[in-house]
Amino acid sequence: MNAALSDRNDERQIFPFKDLIVYPYQKFSGAVNMALDFYLAQNIQENDPPVLRFYGWQPYCLSLGYHQDEKFIDFSALNQKGYHAVRRPTGGSAILHSEELTYGLMAPRKDINVHAIYYLFHKYLANALNDLGFPVSLNYQADKENYLRAGEERFACFNRPAFAEIKYQNKKVVGSAQKLYRNAVLQHGSILVGAKQNEIIDLMNTSEQAKQRYLAILKASSVSLAEIKPDISLDFNTLIERLLREFEKKLNLRIYFKKFDEDHLLQAQKFVHKFKIQ
Repeated sequence: MNAALSDRNDERQIFPFKDLIVYPYQKFSGAVNMALDFYLAQNIQENDPPVLRFYGWQPYCLSLGYHQDEKFIDFSALNQKGYHAVRRPTGGSAILHSEELTYGLMAPRKDINVHAIYYLFHKYLANALNDLGFPVSLNYQADKENYLRAGEERFACFNRPAFAEIKYQNKKVVGSAQKLYRNAVLQHGSILVGAKQNEIIDLMNTSEQAKQRYLAILKASSVSLAEIKPDISLDFNTLIERLLREFEKKLNLRIYFKKFDEDHLLQAQKFVHKFKIQ
């Protein structure tokens, strides 16, 4: 059998769906974004098509992983900048959601391997970025240190490696995490478009000496698309279009676009309190 055809059949087994519902890029507050991801994941039934949404954050927002301690946040610095803070339903470390494109993927859990879907999504995203001129690749080495025990040293998501993350010259470009529910898996992630993510260090409740050390670690561990290719002005919709083309081409999916209506937002609003820190 042709190797490419075999790979395609394998990928269809990983993502065994015929349809994909897509919500185009929109900006919401951090708590509303988390509530929408949660609401969509909670309402997926075993025979439903998966849902993929793209979003931004208004205002900029610091998010903690589900198990992270709020004591590491400098709330005075956060308020001074006018940023929000939320706790994600997923695990992992903190992210300053600013100059980035964020995605949320919700899929029925029945008959799927959630680890394989994590890998496949990143593979398609890396392919899309390659097509746009960004020479990124997948990382196959995970962080061996427990990020919770490491405390403030692993406060920022982009200063620690994870399996099948997208990197450039061993620096992290995309950070993703999953949450498993009874009927669905939620996977969301941040694609670093600009370098403002580095400001997360200013929001840490620690000494100036420690901040300088952690900033050096962060710069050595992560990189934005703007830093990789300063000459390329990336349009979010262009990247989204290339990513969806990967899904269509490799999986022969039918893609349906939807927009959030008033009822969606009202239902999601009921869960805002679960994620809002400040």
